Amino acid sequence: MTKRIWDDFLTERDKQVYAQAGYGKRGGFGKRPALFIIDVQYNFCGDKPEDILEGLKQYRTHCGPEAWAAVEHIVPLLEMAREKNIPVFYTESARRPDMIDSGVQVGKNHRGTEKTSTEGTHATQTVAPLAPRPQDIRIGKRKPSCFFGTIFMSHLNFFDVDTLILTGCTTSGCLRATAVDAYSYNFKVVIPEETAFDRFQASHAINLFDLNCKYADVIPSAEVKDYLGGLAVRDDLPTGVQG
Repeated sequence: MTKRIWDDFLTERDKQVYAQAGYGKRGGFGKRPALFIIDVQYNFCGDKPEDILEGLKQYRTHCGPEAWAAVEHIVPLLEMAREKNIPVFYTESARRPDMIDSGVQVGKNHRGTEKTSTEGTHATQTVAPLAPRPQDIRIGKRKPSCFFGTIFMSHLNFFDVDTLILTGCTTSGCLRATAVDAYSYNFKVVIPEETAFDRFQASHAINLFDLNCKYADVIPSAEVKDYLGGLAVRDDLPTGVQG
């Protein structure tokens, strides 16, 4: 079996438990997917690929060069989704200037009051290679899961989605929280491995392991491309969402 990103972080006991307990079975794809781009903003990616310790001087949420590497893998999936007229969702994680809408989150970071997540600024815009179109669905959120306190679920029902392809960041935060909630609502969840990123290498690897064990199929982007390529073009979406 091909080595996975999490293998170096697992103990021998972990590997034995995984083998014997039955975790990690493929859940498979559904018939009506949506592509979801989570928080791929400049304040998470930086304005350019650079060393994470350098990038953190500007943005406390910087995730290092892995962010832009992930963007390169998201771009072709986005292009295919648009060709197939598949719904495309974005989260936009931004705050009021006074940050009161962050709630207790501000208190969990020593740099939590820095103004790098203010709504309407360059920092909170989706990076240019993935810029949303007018017909895409943009969901503003204030908590890790896109399902919490938003109209996300009603859109998924309206578009009759059965599969969520999740990309973006952070693996241990918003991507994971959204994946677990999607699983809880009985969506098939797929995470193209190369499209997810996090600032912590260990967190990234172990959260992908956990998600693949129980909540999602963490698979190569190439397999997701093959899946999208085999789909018919959707022609039943509301007019405003069609390409």
